[in-house]
Amino acid sequence: MNKIALLFTIFFALFAISFACDEFNPNTSTIGECTATQKASWKPTDNVQVLTPADLDPQKLGMHEERMAYVLAIAKQQNKKFVASIYHQNGTLMCLGVNTGKPNIISHGEIVAINNCTALHGITSFTNYTLYTSGGNDLLCKICMSNIPMDSSYIFGRYYGLRASPPRVIGGVLRTEADAWFGSYCSKPTSIYYIKPQCVCTNTTSPLKIDQTRYSSWFENGKTVSQFGGTITNTGSVTVTNPTFTSSPNRPNSIWGLSVNEATNLWSLQWYPVIQPGQSFSFGYIIDGEDTIAFQPTA
Repeated sequence: MNKIALLFTIFFALFAISFACDEFNPNTSTIGECTATQKASWKPTDNVQVLTPADLDPQKLGMHEERMAYVLAIAKQQNKKFVASIYHQNGTLMCLGVNTGKPNIISHGEIVAINNCTALHGITSFTNYTLYTSGGNDLLCKICMSNIPMDSSYIFGRYYGLRASPPRVIGGVLRTEADAWFGSYCSKPTSIYYIKPQCVCTNTTSPLKIDQTRYSSWFENGKTVSQFGGTITNTGSVTVTNPTFTSSPNRPNSIWGLSVNEATNLWSLQWYPVIQPGQSFSFGYIIDGEDTIAFQPTA
């Protein structure tokens, strides 16, 4: 049996064991070393939080963007999709890894980078090191195991036994540039990166159509006041849940059917927050002047 077959045999054996385990019951279970008369199971943990660029201060974000840009530059230079780098906490670039598919299909950029760091510097523990990758762990896992998709937040949440604190995961740095380089393989069944049926297709335009009608206008306290009525119609084929809307340029004097979140300045449906395909939701408002408020769905 070759090494790849052996690895997959071990992997699926572990999965079979995990599915055979009973659910965790805190009333009858303890965490730690199991005795010979106890049944061993997995320790329940939460997924690791994935930070976004919005969670970082400008200086740290600039550093991460610079390092991601370097990884993408290497990827484009060598015409490879998956490239990874590892930095020491003092800012030193320790090693790179490029996924060439050799010597075997599990030689992803991250694995190659880790192997290179071990060979070059004798590193056996990567605590306080930072790894950057052009493709992202979510994508890698879904490509490798398209029928068993795992997000990186799930994988890194199982850090117990390896380190005292959870790894710090940051996603979305230079997302636009990375997505443009990697592209979509949902419609390319001949590609080695093709995933079926894990592709999720999202409409680029909202299925919600908003129509407004001015019902009346009158003169009040030296100014014109108008009443408008509106309908929000789901023109798509899927149910829209909890939609939100932006508005400009003015706020209404009073409004019904929609409510605003003052913190985000986004409007939401005031009553039942679901619009089925073909259904409509009504709202209305009174505003100074004769012009409508421009409501736009956020997605």
